[in-house]
Amino acid sequence: MNQNDHISNMARKSSKMKGEDGHTSLYYLPDDVLYVILQKLDIQSLGRVCRTCRRLRNLVEADFVWTRHGNKKTLIQESKWCDKKQKIVSTQSECSYKEKVRLSYNWKSGVFTSTVITQNHVKQMPWLQYNETGLWASSEQNIKCFNTKRQRSSKPLHTLSGVKHDVTHFVLKDDSVIAGCSDGSIVSWNKTSENPTFTHKVHNGHVHKVDVRENLVFSGSADNTVRITNTDKAAENRVVKVFDVNERVWSVAASPDGRCCVGGTAASTNETPPLVVWDVESLTTLCYLGKQHKKGAGVYDMKFESPNLLLTSGYDTVIRLWDMRTHDCVCNWVEPFDYAIFCIQSDNNMAMLAGTARSSMTRLWDKRKTNPVGIYHPPCRRRDSPVYSIAHDTSRLFVALDLSVHMLDFSVK
Repeated sequence: MNQNDHISNMARKSSKMKGEDGHTSLYYLPDDVLYVILQKLDIQSLGRVCRTCRRLRNLVEADFVWTRHGNKKTLIQESKWCDKKQKIVSTQSECSYKEKVRLSYNWKSGVFTSTVITQNHVKQMPWLQYNETGLWASSEQNIKCFNTKRQRSSKPLHTLSGVKHDVTHFVLKDDSVIAGCSDGSIVSWNKTSENPTFTHKVHNGHVHKVDVRENLVFSGSADNTVRITNTDKAAENRVVKVFDVNERVWSVAASPDGRCCVGGTAASTNETPPLVVWDVESLTTLCYLGKQHKKGAGVYDMKFESPNLLLTSGYDTVIRLWDMRTHDCVCNWVEPFDYAIFCIQSDNNMAMLAGTARSSMTRLWDKRKTNPVGIYHPPCRRRDSPVYSIAHDTSRLFVALDLSVHMLDFSVK
């Protein structure tokens, strides 16, 4: 090859590295330089860059490009209280920062696909629980487990039955399912069995809520009491303690460490506080919360995020965060439409989900903000149903209405 040919080849290579305007193309910059540029872009710009070419799309997939967005923008996470480590730990499956940011964007923007898990012929008040097995939903005298990985899950994987009265509320604990029924009884099943392994008439009225710590079942009822029941077969006395609060008990929860129990009342009179806290070890009343709240500020649902933090919601349209060390309300969020809040869930971090009493509406809240960041209505013919229960993971929201249970999938691309 002579000198002219060599110069020609160099010119051709140089021309390939130039765009139509004669400037060097962005495509031919070194990876290190491109990474510096990509880290300066916002989320929308990164999405557009992904559509340009294969090389830039592969570069954008790198986690450290999305790190600064993921740390600030990721909202829905999976975490729980760990007794051994005495702190909240993440249980979220491994996924890229890009995927976390995309899911958070879909949650906030209301981008989802909807699937009907099951439908009812008559109006009910279903309760939901979600774990690795699937979605558990109460339906009259049964509790059904559905496979949420299928597009349509009309047939349950497993059904728990064997009771004569409606299941009003239930919780999942290890390999057991513990429920309260409308006749005042407490029932327990093994997850793989169909018939109950434990049944005992505890209350004289409708059981509204139950919670479990080890062998103790905490239940609140319309008979104005919170009762602690021992499900151990060797126990001589089934009912360990009866707390009379002189008011209907709508909700009950035990702290993750099992040290205290909280009951939420209807608070129909000024003399009855909405929250009562008991010490489980001494079986005595520790304190009353919300004495200054207005009449009728009853607590319909509550959730312990840790032994020291309690979330409550109810008929006064306010979500409250309580510090159980000082017994003070440290933060509150008001429902903009003045709807009562029937149920509440959180990711034990910054996200809260609240199901309202009207319009089939669920709201997404960020604890760092005063206003909700998302609002969801499952597509159905009528939107006048309350949201009786909700469950979620990082990419899906399960909503229980009076005639149907819906799955909203936010992983849609």
